[in-house]
Amino acid sequence: MSLSAAARFRYTLVAGATAVVIGSGFTVAGITKGGHTETAVDQASEQLALPVVPTTSSAPPPSPTHSAAPSSTPKSKAPSPKPSKKKTTAPTKPPAPPSTSGSVSEQVLAHINAARKDEGLAPLTLDAKLSRAAALHTQLMIDGCGLSHQCKGEGGIGDRFSAQGVKWTGAAENIGYGSSDASDAAKIQAANGLTDSMLAEKPPNDGHRKNLLNPGLKRIGLSIVRDSKGVTWMVQDFVN
Repeated sequence: MSLSAAARFRYTLVAGATAVVIGSGFTVAGITKGGHTETAVDQASEQLALPVVPTTSSAPPPSPTHSAAPSSTPKSKAPSPKPSKKKTTAPTKPPAPPSTSGSVSEQVLAHINAARKDEGLAPLTLDAKLSRAAALHTQLMIDGCGLSHQCKGEGGIGDRFSAQGVKWTGAAENIGYGSSDASDAAKIQAANGLTDSMLAEKPPNDGHRKNLLNPGLKRIGLSIVRDSKGVTWMVQDFVN
């Protein structure tokens, strides 16, 4: 299987309380490398600082309420209105994020950890909560957001991770997509092909590689999902 259609990827890094989004995308097609085609024919980059600050309410305190003193002359009580019966509808549950089979995640993780071992680095540990954060973001990208680290109405990566109960002080994210067929083997090959392209980056445009080989990052969340159009999306989320 080769990534015959356009494949693109981007990365972001969060350090402490400040998120720095540094994007680098490549359209890949052409030269064959180990069954994966990857000639860079288009490139774009961007950088954006996103400070994470606690929100506080600036609304004034509510005014005190006063009840009037009772009149000396008692008044007849008006009949109490009968409560209207309203139909209550149960809140709709948000759709479940697309799941990635354990076999796919394990094999993609093994591929990443092999690269880290070659650099003398400790392996990453797969984190279920981080993988759920990755899956939720994958669904938004598939639903129309496209290749982006922050979709409309969505928090930054640090907020997304914290919302799933992930504890972190440093975090990073790589995202990408490429075409594949529906088999697990094809999705694994697409994800590993994108990872290999990231690992092959050269300075100064090597943000994906730095995320994958960052010795300070210890845990990873993975989402590898094929959409209805035959595109396999991958999200790699990292925390310390």
